[in-house]
Amino acid sequence: MFMDELIRGALLLGFELSELQIKQFALYLEELQRWNKTYSLTTINEPAEIVRKHFLDSLNYAIPAVPEGEILDLGTGPGFPGLPLAIVRPRDKFVLVDARRKKTLFLNFICQKLGLKNVQIIHLHLSRGNAREVFDHSFSVILTRAVAVIREVVPAADSLLKKGGVLLFSDADPDRNALESALKEWPELKLEKLEKTKTAGRALDIYLGTIRKTEADE
Repeated sequence: MFMDELIRGALLLGFELSELQIKQFALYLEELQRWNKTYSLTTINEPAEIVRKHFLDSLNYAIPAVPEGEILDLGTGPGFPGLPLAIVRPRDKFVLVDARRKKTLFLNFICQKLGLKNVQIIHLHLSRGNAREVFDHSFSVILTRAVAVIREVVPAADSLLKKGGVLLFSDADPDRNALESALKEWPELKLEKLEKTKTAGRALDIYLGTIRKTEADE
């Protein structure tokens, strides 16, 4: 029943899940619930809620046609949104970063369990100060579901995004004016889009935002 909802929601977002992918999501769900009893990885624990508020909410990030290539997920927690996207986009490489050891331990375990070869897990509190020490290259796409996107994610993204690259974030109640005002501190970063997603996620209405790195104004 829970997988049926995932299959329908994925189709709405343009993904026809294979038998292997359905099995991977089912195992992900099972192991997340099992680990959650001991390690409290997420406050969301009911199967239907995990499917809607974690799996489908993560797949919403594919709506703006994320370019192929290496994708960085900052503050991934137990794998969202990066891991569901890695399942449906096996040709792309995903780098998942989180500061909490118990969550990266789970991620290493579940990636091995699912047989995912396109995911790298890094245990780190990433900031603007250490971003370049950790990565010697830039990314075309950075993802985050962090609430404090401006305070916690944008400074690191400013250092790690390629010119023309995008930072994708989600919010249940975004304030475009406040976001644009806060971004003035980073002249190369511009709020490009803020659109309602096709499927409900952590809230009835979820908006996906796109911040693009451009050339700084002269």
